[in-house]
Amino acid sequence: METIYLEHSNTGLSFIESQPCVFALGFFDGVHFGHQRLIQTAKRISEEKGVPLAVMTFYPHPRQVFDKNNAPIKYLTPLHRKQEVLRNMGVDKLFIVKFDPNFAKLSPEDFVEQYLIYYGCIHVVAGYDYTYGYKGHGNMETLKKSGQGRFEVTVVNKISYNKEKIGSTQIRQLVSEGEMEIIPKHLGSYYKVNGYIARSHLLKNDMQELVIKVDADYLVPQEGHYQIQLNVHNILYHGTIQKISIRDNYTLLYAYIYEDFNLSIGSLVDVKWLKSIYVPGMENINVV
Repeated sequence: METIYLEHSNTGLSFIESQPCVFALGFFDGVHFGHQRLIQTAKRISEEKGVPLAVMTFYPHPRQVFDKNNAPIKYLTPLHRKQEVLRNMGVDKLFIVKFDPNFAKLSPEDFVEQYLIYYGCIHVVAGYDYTYGYKGHGNMETLKKSGQGRFEVTVVNKISYNKEKIGSTQIRQLVSEGEMEIIPKHLGSYYKVNGYIARSHLLKNDMQELVIKVDADYLVPQEGHYQIQLNVHNILYHGTIQKISIRDNYTLLYAYIYEDFNLSIGSLVDVKWLKSIYVPGMENINVV
């Protein structure tokens, strides 16, 4: 997958040799069921037309730009993870547009001309509620009008679970509240974060304590005990998390493993959050 970083300025567009592409548009935080259907639809169309599939996404989240308090945004899929997921879904090109005040002021018409037409779009696929341009004045209806005679537009309808729209906002709420076992109904898989082992040592009763350092961009659940599965070098281990410590630039997860575990500090690890649990006897374990 080719990754192309774009930054809007008043001095002109980045010169990149363009080719006809099908474009999937969205922020794609979490790459949930709705996002998956959208990208799969765009992939099918790109194969029918014999052209590459391009995803155009944005970073950081618009709220990061407009929030007067400049509070850091936590993501279900930070940019590096999103790139990995999209690559595995068969995306050929990934355009990452820096969302900043200059880009936010762009009119819907200019967005179409300078970002879709300019980079080779022949067909757009986006969700029914997708908006674009200054203050979100552009929508799927205006996109269809702009595309007449130049590119086609496919609208992907809402996907629901329990009569509620599946969306990043709902999944973020589930993660924040620790409702990890419900997330696969929205995401298609359990919620995962990745990091590396910062510390490991033996506790009483032969339990292994791992301290896992995670990128601060990841959204993590509220304090509590969680059943987890770790993937280290493609070997799976089961355990629990007893403490979550959020720092400015990273998050520490204190995980307890009951299986034989002998990995060096610095080993990369994927953490799959299975469910919130009550663990008798863990209350008196002192972690620092």
